[in-house]
Amino acid sequence: MINFVSTFPPIMCGVATYTKYLVSQMPPDSWSVTSFGPDRPFCLPETFGLSDQVSYRVSLTESTLPFPLREKVIWFQHTFGIWGKDPWCFLRFVKDAKKRNKKVVASFHTIHFQSPETESGLRKKEENLLNEALLLLDALTVFTKGARRAVIRTFPQYQDRVIILRHGVHLYPPIRQEEARKKLLKYLINEPSVPSQKKKDLEKAYAHFFCPKTVILGNFGFIAAGKALSDLHRLRELVQQKLPQYRILSLVIGRVRLQKDTKIGENSDTLQELRSFHDGKENLFFEHYLSEEIFPVAFKALDFSVFWCQGATQSGRMSHAQGVETCVIGRKIEGIGETLELSGLPGGETLEELAEIIQRLTLHPELKKEVQMSSRHYAQQYSFGVQARKHLLLAKSLLANQNLPPLDTAPPKESAAHWKMPDWTNLSAV
Repeated sequence: MINFVSTFPPIMCGVATYTKYLVSQMPPDSWSVTSFGPDRPFCLPETFGLSDQVSYRVSLTESTLPFPLREKVIWFQHTFGIWGKDPWCFLRFVKDAKKRNKKVVASFHTIHFQSPETESGLRKKEENLLNEALLLLDALTVFTKGARRAVIRTFPQYQDRVIILRHGVHLYPPIRQEEARKKLLKYLINEPSVPSQKKKDLEKAYAHFFCPKTVILGNFGFIAAGKALSDLHRLRELVQQKLPQYRILSLVIGRVRLQKDTKIGENSDTLQELRSFHDGKENLFFEHYLSEEIFPVAFKALDFSVFWCQGATQSGRMSHAQGVETCVIGRKIEGIGETLELSGLPGGETLEELAEIIQRLTLHPELKKEVQMSSRHYAQQYSFGVQARKHLLLAKSLLANQNLPPLDTAPPKESAAHWKMPDWTNLSAV
């Protein structure tokens, strides 16, 4: 039914894994993927089993999609980033799909709605591309109500084509935090690519990971300047000042993408800053790519998963953290801020506010438990399995020439526990 045009593993890319998680929840006969060739940059270092349902034939030097495309719905994932420095390549492929009489959908993964560049909050390059794409697309999906509002404010004539289809969330089996920490530490200590001195640092600090008076905050994944991972060092200091009776640790694990990635130079300053913060005691940084198996375990090992991106509209890694029931906090900004709000998770506009939140949740574990329960409820409502079915529902509506379904326009249903968001601006009253 649907042919997704996207990156796909073994390509190392957030959109690739997003597409993989999505189709893994669909019936085998309902999807296929047309991807870039696996000899492209950013490929995973380990051997990866290739699927018969994935064709690695897209080339950015071509003006048309490869033949044949048997599915009746062509669904493009993302519109910038994966298309290199020229997103208009994406537009050429959309035009080609329309010439083949396909129903065409595009998921705009990174639509901004708080940008100062335009009155609507879109970035100018997004506005320019939407101006061309909306004329051709049968449907356009975005992750947030803020993004939809920005698009239809600029292009009200196309509002019936713009659908909210939220980012899927993982649902992992329960694991105790102590067990997760043991698995993560064992993984790092036994990992050949981790320098011997850093392994010794871990062994010295091992006991602190299991002390009731230790609080660990951090984040993992690809390193980029916009993700502001180095700010976790400052956040740790702020929290330590507020909780002198506790030992506060910051833990960051990640790497800039492979050497062929042109973003290496752009992120070299951030990488050097993270390296300089590592002291083997309170601030721990491991320049390492976490495998898919250990990634959710790493998040569960944290007391607080901190998402402090400067300009991100959404976070795929946040879906891992929510799915494993770690306590997620972050910046009130664009898609991340909207997801925090809908999940019943606390957010702040400054690091000082986040430090205050960590202080209160640490001193009041019953509140922290409620936060995690609320986040779990959100994960269940928007799991990849649920979101995959919505993709199929949208495709069926297009093929039947019906009005597009509203999908995720309504807010999430209230949990059985009738969770209500605390007033995080008045935590001193707790």
